[in-house]
This record gives sequence, structure tokens and C-alpha cells, in this order.
Amino acid sequence: MTSASTTIRVSVQQRERLRSLAELLDASMADTLDAALEALRRNHFYEAMAQAESTLRADPTRWAEYAAERDAWLNADLGTRA
Repeated sequence: MTSASTTIRVSVQQRERLRSLAELLDASMADTLDAALEALRRNHFYEAMAQAESTLRADPTRWAEYAAERDAWLNADLGTRA
């Protein structure tokens, strides 16, 4: 956690949910909130990635181009020099 802080308004129920979760995790409420926000950020990122992949898969030509490029990178022989 950073040294700077601020105050936000939350409902009593939200504060209690945060307190209970922090207690369960044996962490501070600030660290628990930080972990929850990071989990939400990651979830949004992976949902967006899944949507982008779904859109790409819907176009067989673009998907084939992507797969070929992906495979070229994954199978690259990085141990040889030209």
C-alpha cells in the first residue's frame, strides 16, 4: 500500500463486507480492497481478451493468419544465429 491515502464514502453494508473479507484473509481492509480491485481489473482484461479472440475466430481468414503468426513465434528457433 502507498503512503498517501484518501477517504471514500461507502455504505455501512459495504464496509462490513470489506471488514469481514479482510478478517477472513487476515489482511487490512486497504490491502483487501486493493486485492479486490486488482482482481476486478484482471477479470475485465481477460473478458476483453476472450471477446477479442471470439471476434477473431468468427473470421476464418483472420483466425488462420493469427494462428500462423502465433505458431511461428511459438516455434521459433531462437538458438540459432544467422
